[in-house]
Amino acid sequence: MGRASLTFLGSSSGMPSPARFCSSLFFQTDRLNFLLDCGEGTSFSLLRNRIDPLLVDSVFVSHAHVDHVGGLFLLIQTMYLLHRRTPLDVYVPEEAIPGVRQFLNTCYLFPEKLTFKLSFLPITSGFRFEAQDLSLEAHPNRHLTANERTLTELKLGNRMQSFSFVLQLPGKKIVYSGDIESAEDLAEIVTGADILITECVHPNLAELLSLMANSDVKSAILTHIPPELEDKQGEILQKAEKMGIERLSFSSDGLRVEL
Repeated sequence: MGRASLTFLGSSSGMPSPARFCSSLFFQTDRLNFLLDCGEGTSFSLLRNRIDPLLVDSVFVSHAHVDHVGGLFLLIQTMYLLHRRTPLDVYVPEEAIPGVRQFLNTCYLFPEKLTFKLSFLPITSGFRFEAQDLSLEAHPNRHLTANERTLTELKLGNRMQSFSFVLQLPGKKIVYSGDIESAEDLAEIVTGADILITECVHPNLAELLSLMANSDVKSAILTHIPPELEDKQGEILQKAEKMGIERLSFSSDGLRVEL
């Protein structure tokens, strides 16, 4: 595969931040380029980091919260305005496909009138994507299960589909949490991870650090950072060091990691 890298395009939580866009990661290899999540600001951040939006081959969305999918529609418009000709595959939780398609029509981004083929493909339990010597697996998590009572009361058909992703490259395993309910959602997939990229809003932080300390994760990057943690990063890193976690860092928009 040669060289590969990831760039944090957005590292904020769901609360808007003056210094961070919403969740999005750009993975680049010699022959394949894709996004994990596409929160608000993705198109701006691509340009700010001097990444041509037309390079994006595929988009993988972990769940349908707006801070993870809200930038998709402007990205599609941006590609259209740049006269994209190559197909774009967008992988989203299966339950979200009808709504995403409807919103495109609402925004007058009719897929039939785009300059490129736009395909929406479902992510379900057991989903696996393979291309050349790279694979990506989706693992269900419990992030959306707190909505169960509301969905029952309102008689809505949402299936609370939310996923973490495991990316395998030659000699590298990368785990991306998406949004999770607790550290337990990661317990079965972090084994052997070279890099764990995990949100730090919803899980108990002490439990998350304990998972890292008691697993064989080689390095970890905290993302999805809420405003209340901005001034506590040093304190958290000191606590992690006392627990024996040596390779832990916080993400920032524009951070590039060579793989």
